[in-house]
Amino acid sequence: MPLRFPNLSGFVLAGGDSRRMGRPKAELVLRGETMLARQVRLLQNICRSATVIGRGSEIPDLDVPAWPDEIPGRGPAGGIYTALLHARTEFNLILGCDLPFVDARFLRFLAQRARDEAADVTVPEARDFRIQPVCAVYRRPALAAVRSSLNAGLNKTQDLVQRLRPRVLSWREIARAGFPPRILANMNTPEDYEAAKRILNYEL
Repeated sequence: MPLRFPNLSGFVLAGGDSRRMGRPKAELVLRGETMLARQVRLLQNICRSATVIGRGSEIPDLDVPAWPDEIPGRGPAGGIYTALLHARTEFNLILGCDLPFVDARFLRFLAQRARDEAADVTVPEARDFRIQPVCAVYRRPALAAVRSSLNAGLNKTQDLVQRLRPRVLSWREIARAGFPPRILANMNTPEDYEAAKRILNYEL
């Protein structure tokens, strides 16, 4: 049986134009599964519920609720705002569709650390020392600060996180927990997608 956190909801960010990729990342297929279906499945193993943000109310083949962006055109920051607006739990795990190597074990690690912290957001740091705001746990009270950030015209998720009280899980901390260097690698271009397919197919 999956080990779920009863006070944790999961949200997949599936909006955005994906200009560099040239097509929606949510529809990319890895190991016979779309990225959207994959991320929903991962969240269902960890969270009490999973919801898709950035889509309409109906998603073929996925029996999960979906909400369009409350403020269109604001990118992932707008998706985080929409998720927190609809959240009914204190802790909320946000997951983007451009993270092909994130797994359930890492999300469980992230959720456990968030539960032990007093931060507005618990956010991991990738190997290049950049934080990853679309693989992070946000507390619902952060909604007001997220709204304020959007009202100030700050659409970058990095800026949004800095306006909260973040707890950054350093890359060294993540590595010590046994996770590989690519765990938070992004998939932003067709070349990234092809590389992810080669790596995952090699591991089959």
